[in-house]
Amino acid sequence: MLLERLEILNHNLLKFCSVREKIAYLDSNPTIFEFIKKNQRMQEVLTPESEWIFKQMIAIGQGESLLACPSDRLNDLFHQLSKIDRFYQELGGIIGYQVEVLRKLKPTLISGFKEATFHSPHFHDISQKTDEVEEAIHDGIEALASTAEFYPLGGAADRLHLTEDGTGQDLPAAKMAFAGRSLLECLIRDLEAREHLYYQRTHRKIEVPIGIMTSPEKDNHRLVIEICESNRWFGRKKENFRFFCQPLVPAVDSEGNWIWIGTGKPLLKPGGHGAIWKLARDEGVFEWLKRLGVKQMIVRQINNPLAGLDYGLLAFLGLGAKKKMTFGFVSCPRLLKTAEGVNVLVERKKEESVERVLTNIEYCDFSRYGIDDAPLKEGEPYSRFTCNTNILFANLEKLEEAVRLAPFPGLLINLKKTSYLMETGEKREAIMARLESTMQNIADVFVEEHPISNVPKTDRTFVTYNHRHKTISTAKKAYHPGMSLQETPEHCFYDLLQASRELLIDSCNFRLPPKRTIEEMQRLGPECSFLYHPVLGPLYSIIAQKISGGRIGSGSELQLEIGEVEIKNLDLEGSLRVLAERPVLGRCILRNVQIRNRGVDWSSSSPFWKYQLTRFESTVIRLKGRSEFIAEDLLVLGDREWVVEDGMRMIVEKEGTVKLEALPI
Repeated sequence: MLLERLEILNHNLLKFCSVREKIAYLDSNPTIFEFIKKNQRMQEVLTPESEWIFKQMIAIGQGESLLACPSDRLNDLFHQLSKIDRFYQELGGIIGYQVEVLRKLKPTLISGFKEATFHSPHFHDISQKTDEVEEAIHDGIEALASTAEFYPLGGAADRLHLTEDGTGQDLPAAKMAFAGRSLLECLIRDLEAREHLYYQRTHRKIEVPIGIMTSPEKDNHRLVIEICESNRWFGRKKENFRFFCQPLVPAVDSEGNWIWIGTGKPLLKPGGHGAIWKLARDEGVFEWLKRLGVKQMIVRQINNPLAGLDYGLLAFLGLGAKKKMTFGFVSCPRLLKTAEGVNVLVERKKEESVERVLTNIEYCDFSRYGIDDAPLKEGEPYSRFTCNTNILFANLEKLEEAVRLAPFPGLLINLKKTSYLMETGEKREAIMARLESTMQNIADVFVEEHPISNVPKTDRTFVTYNHRHKTISTAKKAYHPGMSLQETPEHCFYDLLQASRELLIDSCNFRLPPKRTIEEMQRLGPECSFLYHPVLGPLYSIIAQKISGGRIGSGSELQLEIGEVEIKNLDLEGSLRVLAERPVLGRCILRNVQIRNRGVDWSSSSPFWKYQLTRFESTVIRLKGRSEFIAEDLLVLGDREWVVEDGMRMIVEKEGTVKLEALPI
């Protein structure tokens, strides 16, 4: 069996330190020796590094593919393979990678915990504002000064089918325009709002450092940096960003054979977001963070723009930082039969104690662990286990130790039918997979020993539980008519609008038109739309202090790109947009204002989630720099725009007359 032969080969190779010693050992292998003897020409053009790569490829049965590679492509191919070999050096390089692929393809193997009991975790319930949750929010705000954020942006996002207008070039998820801006900008805006909240509470300015994992897939690395550059680093210091690029890994068929899309061109894909920890260590990101005084980090996924709503992230951070936790998960109810992992507490009995670990199990591994995707209660749409949202807390010091023990956490193979393009442009379909690592399964390292008890929980790892609609709604795949809307940008945008609806009704005392289903929204547009810059809060309790009482008519639009407002008794029929050039500096006061215009042409504005709207008419207030707009007891009819220059206050009086005055310095 190839697997057994490679396991022995890899085991012995790991004993050697130098490449020369490893090459000498491979030369003693009869199969490799005979192959080289028949193809002496290749041996003559190899450097020591490429010789090591070539002989590994022979060992795993891919030598012929290298021989077929044209000489002008050979150097590029060896360069690609060398990256894979170096990244997986702890496994044994390319041979070690192939060993893990073949192991994971064996259906009888169960990776992970044998003879274990799976419990639903002990949660910190933050779904309601208790005194404990209020304290956690306060602690989370304080902890921002010693926190970093990590964004894994290297995924392929093939199911979104994103392409650039005009060129048709494939685009990564970070470039997806959602609610009028890129998904990456959505994450940065959320962070900016939390930083501003810290400033309001402490009168000290901070800028949280950001680590971003990219990949070469779909020119992801260059395009992500381009987004940052074109947005002038979102008003942040360029040196507070660190980018690290994950290598692409070989895709394989159901037998473990590499898939080649042309001579000398293996099909390469990102190897999962679990690469983030090892890459951050290897690229010096952890050292950079320690120099900046960072003690912990929050990790967010690019395709979940709802995670920053209200207080969820702050309470999560506060619990982890204040209690000096090692690792943490954000969780919420999980929809049945969806491609979402679950958080579980795994317990293994020893003689007089138990080992416990709080971890994640991916949906593709449910059958291996014997997990039934069953409802909590018969007839309910939610699973008996809660959703792993890939929103994580990690203590930096403990994380470094964990990476030494598990540089490739949660290795798995997910076989699925998919299509790919050959070099010739031909489209092919095949059962395809790649070895993937999952970032959340670094938690498997944090095993705790406890006395046997009836309350299974852990002391140093934790999980919070919150409402699903304020925690997760992912944009993972493109919508096609007749198919499910789950995990599409359409559903994500619908969930965002419903969260805003809840905010207006429950916290701001607004009257809104009857709620539409997502299917009705697809046909007619939303019943109304309320979008705002997170700096307006981000806490709902703060937004409720700024917006109080009012009505929004059917199909109307309210957009607040501003942090400081006083809106009381607004009556809106049509479109109102308050657009501050610098959201933390602009200020707008609207008391007893009525807006009447024709608003948005929803029939010409699909897909709504891009928020590239066609408007018949709109009332627009533009605030430049530090400026203010004040209107009271005013009726505004039709298309109207006011522009307030930096340093000025504009007062629109009841009769419609405009008064300008300079703001005090």
